[in-house]
Amino acid sequence: MPSILEEIWPPFALHVEVGPLTLRLMRDEDLPELAEAAEAGIHADSLRPFPRDWASADATTVGRDLARRCWRYRAGLGDDEWALPLVVRHEGNIVGIQGAEARHYPALRTPDTFSWLTRSVHGRGIGTLMRRALCVLFFDELGAHQITSGAYADNPASAAVSRKVGYRPNGGKLELRDGLAAEHRRFVLDPADLVRPEQIVAISGAAGLRTVLGVGDPDE
Repeated sequence: MPSILEEIWPPFALHVEVGPLTLRLMRDEDLPELAEAAEAGIHADSLRPFPRDWASADATTVGRDLARRCWRYRAGLGDDEWALPLVVRHEGNIVGIQGAEARHYPALRTPDTFSWLTRSVHGRGIGTLMRRALCVLFFDELGAHQITSGAYADNPASAAVSRKVGYRPNGGKLELRDGLAAEHRRFVLDPADLVRPEQIVAISGAAGLRTVLGVGDPDE
């Protein structure tokens, strides 16, 4: 039975589980632990994986930034332009975010993925597994035609995850990063190329999310 909150906002019912990982829509009660995971560090000091280096700010600023984005993304889910951040838990502990954003999704069916992961769990395959799980969700439950992603040229770890998941290179361009030009490389994934996890990806509650996003059941 869905909770009252899930009846009011059906995307809260989404639950994705694969191996030691679970993914669900970000909720207010996740924010303190999520902020701690970000404040612990999500990349080396010399690396700049985002257009704006939000994760290197002080603890108060990081927490408030996460809260603002959580509420903004939730309010905009289902609009012509939206973002879907899923909180990733490893063996019950929050370790990061795996999400996607899209424009005109009912027509284009092409989400663009984004993520971050607390540094203490880097190098353990978690980033690859959570991306694969998200791609299974979009291809199998949300009717995606393609999935795209991107990474700056000096972030080979992100590009390596894309390759392991099955993406192929898809050009690139210069973009502003902290006010300076940086090469941003693009990747694209087709359903047939997805390298699925060895573990079963168990998904529940996708119907409510489909309704909000304006897409039908892929089996109908």
